[in-house]
Amino acid sequence: MDRPRKYHKNMKLPDDYYNYFDLCKMEGIETNRAKNAVKDKGVEGIKSLEEFAPIEHLFEVFEKPIKGKIVNSYGIKRKYYKKWKREKVVPKRPTGRPPLAGDEVEIRYRIPKHLKEEFTRIVDNANRISAVKVTYKDMIAVAIQEFCDRRYQLKDLDE
Repeated sequence: MDRPRKYHKNMKLPDDYYNYFDLCKMEGIETNRAKNAVKDKGVEGIKSLEEFAPIEHLFEVFEKPIKGKIVNSYGIKRKYYKKWKREKVVPKRPTGRPPLAGDEVEIRYRIPKHLKEEFTRIVDNANRISAVKVTYKDMIAVAIQEFCDRRYQLKDLDE
């Protein structure tokens, strides 16, 4: 799965990133050769350098306005570069949060703190006296199910 390259607008290169030109110096690539690689094609020109070809997809673009012009900086996360140098294996970006399984949905609500504390106390006490332990997530689903079951007359209300 190819993911689009990250473009950061109005942002300077963070401290946990290596600058493209600093990496070129570290790798012994001449400054003119490094500039020519990104001159016309921008960040896509990094592919033309055989030293960075395996990891070019990990470079990100940081656009920032300087004196009325947009200036691009190219950078790669330090941990990706260090892993590549150390292990000689191209690192993979984390894929993010895994998709929800089956027919699950995610619900996020803010509730009063005292209600949460009471709920956790009840679940903890139930787990203490029960042989089968349940998670807070499971008990929230049970509480919602009980709420729906107790209001069966409101389920199919024709308006």
